[in-house]
Amino acid sequence: MQKKLIALAVAGLVSAPAFAQSNVTIYGVADAAVGFGEHGKNDYAGVVNGVLSGSRIGFRGTEELGNGLKAVFVLEQGFDIGNGVASPAVGSDEKVTDTAGKTLVDGDSVFSRQAYVGLSGSFGTVSVGRQYAPGYFFNYDSTAGASVGPQSLLSNGAGMSITPNSAARWDNSVAYTGSFSGLTARAIYSMKAIETDPNPNDDDAYGLSLDYANGPLAVGAVYQVMQKGGAEDQEEWGLGGSYNFGIVKLVGSYQQADGLGFAKNTEADVWQIGLVVPVGAAGNVHVAYGEADFDNVKDSGAESWSIAYTHALSKRTTAYAAYNNTENEKATGKFGAVAGAATDLGEDSSIFAVGVRHTF
Repeated sequence: MQKKLIALAVAGLVSAPAFAQSNVTIYGVADAAVGFGEHGKNDYAGVVNGVLSGSRIGFRGTEELGNGLKAVFVLEQGFDIGNGVASPAVGSDEKVTDTAGKTLVDGDSVFSRQAYVGLSGSFGTVSVGRQYAPGYFFNYDSTAGASVGPQSLLSNGAGMSITPNSAARWDNSVAYTGSFSGLTARAIYSMKAIETDPNPNDDDAYGLSLDYANGPLAVGAVYQVMQKGGAEDQEEWGLGGSYNFGIVKLVGSYQQADGLGFAKNTEADVWQIGLVVPVGAAGNVHVAYGEADFDNVKDSGAESWSIAYTHALSKRTTAYAAYNNTENEKATGKFGAVAGAATDLGEDSSIFAVGVRHTF
């Protein structure tokens, strides 16, 4: 079903009438690395997908409507470049299992990264569909949201929606984005945000962010709330900033979640700081350190640090090498780029990856 739908979508998008009426761009990312790591007793060696950026293919289009107004759309699907499996998966159309029969994917994943249509003008863009919440863009992070960076690892592992991961993709949403003299405002309201919620009543979500960039300085703030069937709201906020001194760029952020996992008296916070140091005309060294803490669980949380080197081989191709080490506290074992077993509480996770990212 998935392959048929993608084939039909591609055929429709590249047909002559479509190009005659609008401007359609096919774009994407192919990012793969060879990685070696461990988490407790679990060892890993193989192809790592999307270290710097998630691999994806997408279609973006605009049509001039007159008086400065445009129609816009985006259809985007992610995939694991190591095995070709689509990700993230939503719905319930097909299943993918591992060799032990465990369900890895349960759903039809056509365009599950983004799928929206909207109108754009001098006022900004208003769009409807499956879209990024403002927290997806909260990347005051020296690794720019890389999967081996502390901010991505810790926020995603803690179950936060302010993260550069799938938790910040919201279904059935209306969103607004506008940029004015260095200030970017984002807002979203999602109806039925949680696809797996068996009780779809009162499971809305909403968020707002403001980001300001002027020369070497950038600062931002984000606020998001997720609801689930009358349970405790998961309420989050974050503050971040960066300053480019020329010889080094300093980046950092702090974020907090209350009602984490829709449970009362469950709080967590994540903070991280990092540096980007230019090396020659095409290289950069990235260093980052961060911590996650659960306020109501003793001996829980994690410390994570990363070091990476990226080298631009061209405008669209970047080679990289990266290392991450994440130390889990006694009652925690889920944080890290390599998955751990249930018995690996308090065990460290580490990974070294060498790869290439190509954008098109």
